[in-house]
Amino acid sequence: MRALLVALLLSVAAGASAQVLTLERIDWDGSWGPGFPDDRRARWDPITLPHNWYRSPPASRSLAWYRARFTLEHAPTQGQSLYFPKLALWDLTIYVNGIQVWKLGERVGSGVAATSVLVSIPPGVLRGGENSIHLEARGYPHWHHGISRFQVGDSLTLAERASRASLLQSQLIYVNALGFGIVGLICLWLWWRSGREPMLFWYGVSGVMLLGATALWYETLWRAEHADWRLVLTFLRFHGFMAPVLVLHLRLADRRHPWLEGGLWLLLAIALVSIGTPTGWQSTAWMVWGLTFATLMAAATIPLLLSPQLRSKPAVLLLVVADLAAALMTYHDWASRLGWIDFDRPYYLMYVAPFVMLAAAAPILRRLMVGVDTMRRSNVDLERRVAEKMREVEASQDQLRHAQRETAFAEERRRIMADMHDGLGTRLVALLSIAQSGKARDGEISEGIAAALDELRLTVDSVQPVEGDVSVVLGNVRHRMRSVFERSGVQLQWNVSELPRMENLTPERILAIQRIFLEAFSNAIRHSQARTVSVFTMRVPGAIRIVIEDDGHGFDAGAAHPGTGLHNLQIRAAQAGGALQIESQSGKGTRVTLSLPLPSEPPQPPLPRTGEERADYPVQGIAVDAATS
Repeated sequence: MRALLVALLLSVAAGASAQVLTLERIDWDGSWGPGFPDDRRARWDPITLPHNWYRSPPASRSLAWYRARFTLEHAPTQGQSLYFPKLALWDLTIYVNGIQVWKLGERVGSGVAATSVLVSIPPGVLRGGENSIHLEARGYPHWHHGISRFQVGDSLTLAERASRASLLQSQLIYVNALGFGIVGLICLWLWWRSGREPMLFWYGVSGVMLLGATALWYETLWRAEHADWRLVLTFLRFHGFMAPVLVLHLRLADRRHPWLEGGLWLLLAIALVSIGTPTGWQSTAWMVWGLTFATLMAAATIPLLLSPQLRSKPAVLLLVVADLAAALMTYHDWASRLGWIDFDRPYYLMYVAPFVMLAAAAPILRRLMVGVDTMRRSNVDLERRVAEKMREVEASQDQLRHAQRETAFAEERRRIMADMHDGLGTRLVALLSIAQSGKARDGEISEGIAAALDELRLTVDSVQPVEGDVSVVLGNVRHRMRSVFERSGVQLQWNVSELPRMENLTPERILAIQRIFLEAFSNAIRHSQARTVSVFTMRVPGAIRIVIEDDGHGFDAGAAHPGTGLHNLQIRAAQAGGALQIESQSGKGTRVTLSLPLPSEPPQPPLPRTGEERADYPVQGIAVDAATS
């Protein structure tokens, strides 16, 4: 810590002891032409710096010589330099004690007015005693050229001042242009990707124009062939970005005036043309258009202040202050150029762009944040409304399911009542009539009662849950008909394999399938005098096929007239949602094939229609594995 304090004190003492002279009282000759002046012949007149050529032009209108004399107690032992905080000239050549030490045009470029200059004086040029500095200055009064106060002294001290000035007057400006250019590109990308917000577009255009104009202006500094474009690019660098910024102000105030926006771009185009055309009035055009755009920037605050919604927003008030400050900066610089205020005061025009761009970003960010907050609240509200709608939909679905269940129950009650009326009721009425007539045959009433019980059992089985399993339906039929087969002495061969589920297997269809079996079994037992009845199933593409085959005496299907029984079987097959094929020949038995389509698979192939196609189906006596494959 002690060593650090000692080093700090030594640095402060060295800085205090460093000798720096500020030259204000010098001589000038505005009539001497080219060539180093002869002090005995030149007409040196004393002046006080800064010297503004616009107010006091040299006689030649473009060339003036300056002479500064000062005395040093002893020859400097440390490096010495000259520092010009502000240099507005077309060219400058510096002589120290008659030796040329620096020339502006050789180091920067022809026709360039440097903002600040640090010139290193070679060792041994300055001496103890009297010294002189001669300046050959070239410029134009109508371009507001002149020479400021300048300093001579310790190189390290002056280098620190020059570096600070360079940072504030050039490097920081380039960094700002690069930063706002990148931000502008990002804004244009966001504008393209997210809803085409006009404020993002115009802010992006402003940043890109600022970066492009600065880059092109900087490139012309090192190319003499581009000197004609340098003035136009300089104006575009300082004022070009204002056109899209002014449109941005209108968008911020929710105003859209195409004629006014087009007029802004037309004014910018006229300004560039008038400044770039060599007519002798370029400096006047430069000043007039610069002041015009500064006034427009101040006028842009009017629509913001006239809006009750905007003028109460801190971000908008910050932009209003920035606009007015930008106008004042421009007015200040032209007052300095015209000599109304101290010519040595630094230019502020280069700070207008970053000042306004930073302030313009505030309301844009505010609007984006408001938009994000509005979107967030909209999402929350949307989620709430969706949840409410979902609850309403669920309630509606519950009501719909309840209504559907009630409808299904009512339909099922109607069907059961119809089935019992048409089936069980008819049988019971017939039995009652026979019993009352007293003419019943032996066992007729008991057989009728058994048939009525079978009908009742089928009705009960049809409403039992089977979950689309046809095998369960067929198993119930087998269970109900076992006693019938046992009493009749007919053998039942049951070869039913596992079958796919049928989602459309309703109670009505189940009852239809059961009645097909009852009708087929009844025909085989009572009418065909069969000894064996075989039942087997098969899975074919798109369908399930159930085959009931007997070895009874059969009938001639080609010669027989369709009777009520066969017609009822076809009706039952349609009620079951399938198709029925009946094949029979005298003395060769009968085969009934029920085909039930599977809704989730392609349509089934057609059933056989001729005796020649009989070989495609299993026949009586075939092995079980083959019959169920």
